[in-house]
Amino acid sequence: MIPVPSILDRSKGYMTLQFINDPDILGYRIRVANSLDNAYGVFNGVGGVGTEAIFDINRGQTLRTKAIRLKGLGVSGDITRGQTRATYDPNEFFDPPTTTVVPPDNQLTFMRIQVRTVAAPAFPGGAFPGTFTALDQSKILIVQDPRFFEVPRPALSLYGTAPALAAALPGLPAPPGEMIFGVPAFADAMVITNHDAALPLYFASATDQPLMQIDPMTSISHASGMKDELVICSTGNPNFSMLISTVTGMR
Repeated sequence: MIPVPSILDRSKGYMTLQFINDPDILGYRIRVANSLDNAYGVFNGVGGVGTEAIFDINRGQTLRTKAIRLKGLGVSGDITRGQTRATYDPNEFFDPPTTTVVPPDNQLTFMRIQVRTVAAPAFPGGAFPGTFTALDQSKILIVQDPRFFEVPRPALSLYGTAPALAAALPGLPAPPGEMIFGVPAFADAMVITNHDAALPLYFASATDQPLMQIDPMTSISHASGMKDELVICSTGNPNFSMLISTVTGMR
């Protein structure tokens, strides 16, 4: 499984990512988008644009991007042995119209990771910025905007398109190609709505759990602790929305 980073710090113009080193991984490519659909990409009928690479980092490196260095920020006395860290300003890479899907600092970031490994020393898709496929990126990590945690149990609103997977079946875990995303903190309440007039929506609260069916034009609500990993798919492409209450704190 391709890892996603922990978010050690997120404030205005500032984000720090942390990976725990894996001896089989040589480096990480950080890719971002501005919506669930764009983070998923064009695959399986979703029709998103796809992620854009913003930088690479080698295993064990502590990276401070140019904007962070110019501000004199990101210097830490932490012991970082066994870790890979990157600190950057999201606005450093927000450059419309050149970067069409990179979000600005004041919005959610939909992040995915590619890795190069001992077995495959080059990044998928080649030299930076490279390309991507449906299966060579991590799950989607939703990173909060700087003001997200200013209130207790902050709410997260999402909208997207379920990928069409012919093998998807309620009662079984989702087949490869499902949309998997993690939220900024553990979810403790949720409302999910299937907006399609004919197609069912399939949902699971973790990758190892069986899919449940949400009928057309139906909403369900749930209130209890859930993992920070949610799974969406269908046999078609219904649109869905989610309103999620999260537990205050960094993931």
